[in-house]
Amino acid sequence: MREITVTHVVVITLTATFVLLGLDRAGELRPNRPAYVPPAAKSATVAAPEHDPDKGKPPPHNDKPEDLPDGKGRDVTFYTCTACHGVALIKAQGLTRELWDSTFDLMLEKHRMPPVPAAERGEILDYLAATFPPRRRGRGDDNPFK
Repeated sequence: MREITVTHVVVITLTATFVLLGLDRAGELRPNRPAYVPPAAKSATVAAPEHDPDKGKPPPHNDKPEDLPDGKGRDVTFYTCTACHGVALIKAQGLTRELWDSTFDLMLEKHRMPPVPAAERGEILDYLAATFPPRRRGRGDDNPFK
């Protein structure tokens, strides 16, 4: 009879772990879990989104409109953008209007963001471009990760 070594135990354990992870990624271990349901499109009046755990929305954060700098379009920007992510992510960016616009397209296409009326989108883009423009890099600062 063959002797079971530590190597055999490790190989069997890792194999079982990877098989279970593969099944879990395919949803086999949690088949009745609801998928993320994107929030409904915003109406002309901006209201604070309400959290409904039964709809699969992400949990609310503690951000408020005042966490963004004051300006025309702050409230519509806050309620549109923070339906999916916090203010910190917005503040960390520094983009041109064109890059903000392509970021908007990316979120619509890849992250299933609900469509935003053209007038609201323009107001949001104006606010973001004016409030969070590209940052200037100092002389001799060639670190691309800053």
